Amino acid sequence: MIYVLAFVIAWFLSVLQASAMPYLHVLGVTPDFVLIFAACFAVMRSQDEALVVVPIAGLLRDLATSDPLGTSLLGFAPLIVLAAAVRLRSMDSRFVPAIAVVAAGTVSHAVISVLVLALTGQRIDAGDAVIRVVLPLTIVNPLFTAIVYLPMSWIPRAKRPRMSG
Repeated sequence: MIYVLAFVIAWFLSVLQASAMPYLHVLGVTPDFVLIFAACFAVMRSQDEALVVVPIAGLLRDLATSDPLGTSLLGFAPLIVLAAAVRLRSMDSRFVPAIAVVAAGTVSHAVISVLVLALTGQRIDAGDAVIRVVLPLTIVNPLFTAIVYLPMSWIPRAKRPRMSG
């Protein structure tokens, strides 16, 4: 059930990202709610669930945008590793780690996207991309994390049966 719900949320955010979000500019960039959702999901849910949902979110994002198919899949892959690294440190809340994963994931996604676009033959000015896109997104995406994190915290986790013995 969680996979169907995650698919619907990722699809909705992908469509929103491609249709309405370009009209919302904060610091000259548009917040990436699909990336924020994928990062929050990777932090809040199990690694097994994240290994399924994060790639689906990346593919749905690519299908809704003009990016080459698979760019966001590659760009979102570090989110799972970053979330696993965050789990090594026990904290009372997962909100601060989610913000950290969103910020680091934004940087890794931007770097991977620029590399993919450069490899497909598009002319990319790396310095300009860092100053005008990567740095502002690294500030904006974590600021918008609470909008995605709070509703996701209401989704109950499945209880796993305990083994007796």
